[in-house]
Amino acid sequence: MRQFHWLVGVVFLLVPIDFASAIVFFSQGNDANLTNPGNGLPWENVVQMRNESGPIGTGVYLGNRYVLTAGHVGPLTSVKVGFVDYLLDSSPAVAIGTADMKLVRLASDPGLNGVRLNTNPSGDAGNSYLVGYGVGRASSSLLGSSPVTWGDSATAIKRWGTNLVDGAIAGVQVGGYTSDLLRTQFNSNAGVNEAALTIYDSGSALFRQIGSEWYLVGLGAYVQNSGYSLASTQFNSNDSDDSYFIRISSYSNAVNQIGAVAVPEPSSRNLFLGGGAFLVAVALARSRYQSRP
Repeated sequence: MRQFHWLVGVVFLLVPIDFASAIVFFSQGNDANLTNPGNGLPWENVVQMRNESGPIGTGVYLGNRYVLTAGHVGPLTSVKVGFVDYLLDSSPAVAIGTADMKLVRLASDPGLNGVRLNTNPSGDAGNSYLVGYGVGRASSSLLGSSPVTWGDSATAIKRWGTNLVDGAIAGVQVGGYTSDLLRTQFNSNAGVNEAALTIYDSGSALFRQIGSEWYLVGLGAYVQNSGYSLASTQFNSNDSDDSYFIRISSYSNAVNQIGAVAVPEPSSRNLFLGGGAFLVAVALARSRYQSRP
């Protein structure tokens, strides 16, 4: 059985990790969870990243016209906020250290408030909400079917789901990026709303309610497969698929990271500050990487 250490240790990942390129539910279909759950979750701040052909990923609007998305999502031409496409301004994307994250800026202000970034690693674990613009199931792929067939771009609709953050690893190297990650598993432990990443979910939001406030704790990036597919083909497998999210708390405490640009905090309007990664070695053995924009 795979060993996954919380915060410390050397982790050997023996199956492929792919770029997560949408949310699919464990026991619900494409028509579930398409609207704001109404509990204060920053639903409106989750946006769709687009190129000339259509959807290409997900992002999170942080404020001051800045959108945070996965570094491997691109090339980009616009960002859909609600039902409106916003062009990008002419400034280059801002890389967040070596992590698979970048900031892009909209040419005009969509009029949204910002979101809070989690700065405390001890707040990362536990129940969480995923929000993303990924594809759903194909019409021929019913609940309980195996293998699951994913739909096309027409099924890329914003959905929310739940899952449990149960682990963290640092220094993971995938596709030229080195990132600290949080993990969720797709194994039915989180109930009927349990969700996992699939196509076009790179850059999706992982939110946790800490105290009375919602915080962004992770950014969707990778899927590790028990088989070799974008998500589990056997939902009840003992060796379930894992979704990995860039760990925001690793990049929110020092200069020259997320805080290198003026992204206001919702309440205090202070700058977010980004930080360095934990120095934990992670070996990726027998791994193969494949782009999933």
